[in-house]
Amino acid sequence: MSIEKLRSKAKRALLDGKYPKALEFFEGLHKAEPNDLRTYVKLAELREKTGDSVGAVKDYIMIAKAYAEQGFVVQAIAINKIILRISPEQTEIQERLKELSSERGDSWAVSTIHPQDHVRADDVNLGKQAKLNVQRTPLLADLSGDEFESFMDSLTLKTFAADEHIYEYGVESDCLYLIGMGSVRLNIQLSSGGKRVFSRLSEGDFFGEHAFMSHTAHTDVAVAESEVSLLIIDRETFDVWVKKHAKIKDTVESFYRQRVLDRVLAMTPVFENVPEDARMALASKFNMRSFVEGDIVVQEGELGESFFLIRSGHVEVSTHDIKNNGQQIALSVMGEGAFFGEVALLTDKPRTATVVAKDSLELMELTREDFNAITIEYPSVRSVVELYQKKRVQDTIKTLMQRGN
Repeated sequence: MSIEKLRSKAKRALLDGKYPKALEFFEGLHKAEPNDLRTYVKLAELREKTGDSVGAVKDYIMIAKAYAEQGFVVQAIAINKIILRISPEQTEIQERLKELSSERGDSWAVSTIHPQDHVRADDVNLGKQAKLNVQRTPLLADLSGDEFESFMDSLTLKTFAADEHIYEYGVESDCLYLIGMGSVRLNIQLSSGGKRVFSRLSEGDFFGEHAFMSHTAHTDVAVAESEVSLLIIDRETFDVWVKKHAKIKDTVESFYRQRVLDRVLAMTPVFENVPEDARMALASKFNMRSFVEGDIVVQEGELGESFFLIRSGHVEVSTHDIKNNGQQIALSVMGEGAFFGEVALLTDKPRTATVVAKDSLELMELTREDFNAITIEYPSVRSVVELYQKKRVQDTIKTLMQRGN
C-alpha cells in the first residue's frame, strides 16, 4: 500500500472514531516515515485512546527527546505536559529540557516551526527542513536552568479540536496563549458583521496579548485551524515572571504593537483587496507615532508626505471656511482603523485639513515613498485611496454648504 493511501485510510479511521484500526494504520505510517514526528504524535495519542498508557508514555518520551534535541522547545514542553498528565512520576523529559537550557542557553531556545511556501505547519514532515523557517521562540530565549524549569511548571496545557473557537470577540481574558503544537488563525470582526483572517500562527507563536496587556475584552476571534495544544500562562504567573525577567514583558508588548497594526490593516477598506501575506509585509512599512490630547497631528496648509492610520484613540478633523472669515469648522471625528492624509500621498498639494488628537493617540505613519512602492505591486490600493479622497472632498463641500445655509 502506498504512503498516500495509507495516510488517507489512517485519517478516515481517525475521523470515524475507529481508534484500533487507526492505530494499525498509524503504526504502518510510522514504520514507513520514522522521522515524521507528527505521525508519531498521533500514534502515541492512539495508544492512549486504546488503553495502552504505558506504550503511549514510551512513545511520547521518544518524541519529546527528538523535539528537544532539534531545538523545538515549545513542542517538547507540550509533549512533556502530556507525559506528566498520564504518568506524573515521569520527569525525565523535564530534567532533560532543564539540562539543555543550561548547556545551550540562548542558542537552544530559537527553533519554532514557521512553514514557508504556504505549507501548513501541521502538514509538514519535520525531516523536510527545507520548507521550514527557523525562528526564535521569544518568550523562552532568556530563560535557562532552574528558571526554565520553573517557567515550564507554571504553564497549563489545553487542547482544542480543529475549527474550535479558543476565545470569542468581546470576551475578557487573563490568559496569554503559547502554541505548543498545531496552528491558529485570528479573525477580525468587521463592522459589516463579517469576519476576516488577519493572522495565522503556528508552534512557538503566542496570542491573546491585546486583552491580556490592556486588561480589556478580546478584539479578535481565535480559532484552531488544526487540532492544537496550547500552553496557557495566567496573569499571576506572568506578573511574577516579569519581575524576574523584564524582557518578557517587552517581548509581549512588541508583539502586541505589531498584531494591533495587523488587525487595523485588516479592517481598513484601503487594504481590503490586498492579499493577506502582502498585508503582513505592508505592516512593516508603518512607523508608530504617539500624541496626547490637544496635539496637532497635521496642520492645514502645510506640506506633507505621509499618510496616517489610527491604531488607537481619536482625532478631530477641521478646516477653515473662507466664506466665513476663515472660521474653523469641524468636519468629523475618527477612531481606530480610520485613516487620513491621503492627499499628501496622491499629490504635492498642501494639507487640506487640520487634525488634532482628542485623547491619547497612537498613529501608524506611511511615507509617500513606501506607498508608491506598494501601489506599483498592488494598483488597487491607489484606486481605493483616490476614491476615498474624492468622497472626502465631496463631504467637505457638503458640510461647508450646509454651514452657509
